[in-house]
Amino acid sequence: MGELTDLTIAEAGAALAEGDFTARELTDAYLSAMADAKALNAYTAETPERAQDMADASDARRAKGASAGPLDGIPLAIKDLFCTEGVLSTAGSHILDGFEPRYESTVTQNLWDAGAVMLGKVNMDEFAMGSANITSHYGPTINPWKANTGDTAGKDLVPGGSSGGSAAAVAARIAAGATGTDTGGSIRQPGAFCGIVGMKPTYGRCSRWGVIAFASSLDQAGPLTRTVEDSALMLQAMSSYDPKDSTSVDMPVPDFAAALTGDIRGLRVGVPAEYRMDGTPPEIEVLWQQGIDWLRDAGAEIVDISLPHTKYALPAYYIVA
Repeated sequence: MGELTDLTIAEAGAALAEGDFTARELTDAYLSAMADAKALNAYTAETPERAQDMADASDARRAKGASAGPLDGIPLAIKDLFCTEGVLSTAGSHILDGFEPRYESTVTQNLWDAGAVMLGKVNMDEFAMGSANITSHYGPTINPWKANTGDTAGKDLVPGGSSGGSAAAVAARIAAGATGTDTGGSIRQPGAFCGIVGMKPTYGRCSRWGVIAFASSLDQAGPLTRTVEDSALMLQAMSSYDPKDSTSVDMPVPDFAAALTGDIRGLRVGVPAEYRMDGTPPEIEVLWQQGIDWLRDAGAEIVDISLPHTKYALPAYYIVA
């Protein structure tokens, strides 16, 4: 089967259901990988004993035929912006050094209720204000990838931010998935930098209760994973209506994984002219066009559009945030 840490969430969940290995064995594999990847500085707090206890509880549920679902026994990392009961929660800042909440954020509680295993808390830009994970009190996180060519060949690269620790941990196979938060790109950009899937859900889909705020009218929790299917599985568990969050949307949570048919025939996809900015590196231009070609080849209708208000997005963000 190879390394257990190479399995996606969906693959690991299916293998756990078949009894190919136990949640404890999967968790121990991740704990071992974490020990070998200290140089990345992805984790700010590790919780090995709690992880093993949660894995054992998952195995006990499964032995009784009472699995909690597709995330049961899956080891996850939690961005240090989420308050976790009894576990250091600092938002990457010395100001909160030593803070161990007596309560659990709604999103993380939802994950534990779904049977997920907590590996620890991961690094981030201080109070989520950054895009390179270099402002953390605990030092920068290093991107597990390195360039083979060009001026940066062989040099350490940033993982993006502010959810840089989350993205680096998933890309480095030291977490099966991770939570992040996104105000102005803090899930999507590190996802791109680390070559994984980073999704900012619709505002109100995931509760903000227990998440240390940056800009309350923009903040939203979301998953970082290796595949789109894994993001669907994580988002399914993370989402819920929460009366403790006034912006939480009281709507049923759909089956996100079931919606992944892969069929986009007839879908109209707009390509804004303003998004192709002057000075974009040639390699990014190639990837941009490749993405358009993939969509067209899959049956989507590509439509050139204009979004003239794009130039106001950044100043508006600075005012709101």
